[in-house]
Amino acid sequence: MSESEDTTKVIVEVRLDFSEESDEALRRLFQVAEELLDRKGIWVEIIPEHVWFNDPLEAESMDLPQIYVNGKLRFIGRVPSISELKSAIMERVGMPPVKNEETNVSATRLYDGGMSDAVLAF
Repeated sequence: MSESEDTTKVIVEVRLDFSEESDEALRRLFQVAEELLDRKGIWVEIIPEHVWFNDPLEAESMDLPQIYVNGKLRFIGRVPSISELKSAIMERVGMPPVKNEETNVSATRLYDGGMSDAVLAF
């Protein structure tokens, strides 16, 4: 059996702003991903998505960071602990790796007044 057949894959998407909380969430995700690969052979693909806002009220209403594990929203508006991240990832092991359905939008810019401009990738 090859190494790629032994490795289980989980996709973790994280929506971030430029706060310390988002930075800490991303650092913990990489720490957990490295540990799970080394100890259990679970490949965690991390897809960071930075969200930019022109209006501070929009940023507050978004409740970032948001962490999706195999397409399922698991954490919103806070930095999960390392054990919470491991548990959330392990729950989704064995399920087909999928991205969040909204990931078809590769770039989005929000304008004042709620109008947005998006670039779609097919």
